[in-house]
Amino acid sequence: MFQTFFKPQKMNYLVKIIIWATLVATAFGAKLPPGFKKCNLKQISSQDCLPKAIESAIKQMNRPIKKLGVLGLQPLVIPSLIIDAGSQFLVAQQIYKDMKLSGFNETSCSKAEFDYKNKTLNLECVVPNFRMDFHYEIHGKVMMVTIYGNGTGWLLFHNNELGLSFKFGEYEKKGNTYFNILSQQLRMQPTDIDFDLQNLFDGDEESTLRMKKILKENALDIYNEVRAGYEEAYGKVFAYVFEKILEKVPVPEIFG
Repeated sequence: MFQTFFKPQKMNYLVKIIIWATLVATAFGAKLPPGFKKCNLKQISSQDCLPKAIESAIKQMNRPIKKLGVLGLQPLVIPSLIIDAGSQFLVAQQIYKDMKLSGFNETSCSKAEFDYKNKTLNLECVVPNFRMDFHYEIHGKVMMVTIYGNGTGWLLFHNNELGLSFKFGEYEKKGNTYFNILSQQLRMQPTDIDFDLQNLFDGDEESTLRMKKILKENALDIYNEVRAGYEEAYGKVFAYVFEKILEKVPVPEIFG
């Protein structure tokens, strides 16, 4: 089981993530699966190798990789996620349970830059249809209008630009050199958002239709107000998945 509770220092959002994961015991010094494309230190400066290698790796991680103790990404399950209210458009705490993230198999990366000296990785990727299915609870106000509900739902981010940066540390273990993640920063900016929320207002149809119209017309403004909370939360999730590989696979094996 993996748990992380954190409070962002420069925002008014309290984000809580609880991730449950059953991991297979794996020895250090593991090798990447045969299908993973590698880029040596000369190739990583070229935009031909690393973006394609990352795209390929993400698509192969649709299913769990037991030898690395990595969870599958299709879907990636988050049992609990809480994002606190904004201050203007969405004054309502968002409580999600049994959240399933999907759409990673369509990821395309236009840029991937690794700086070995400074140990940083910067990615510019797009997930055309980034989907979140969940059970939700909400109570508060949207655009000054009362909202409450408890039920199932989904969010779909279209053409979601998944800008992601990592800062690595380096350490030695059993004669091998490994990377670990010191920090990460995620940027999520969709061009449009679709959604459905079941059982708003205890099923009252008139109130539900009125609220869904408000949400649809103001979806991007509402998202941008609480965007930092989502970016902080999902950045932690993606870093956790990546860390499972880094702690098992030595640096020389990563670069072939």
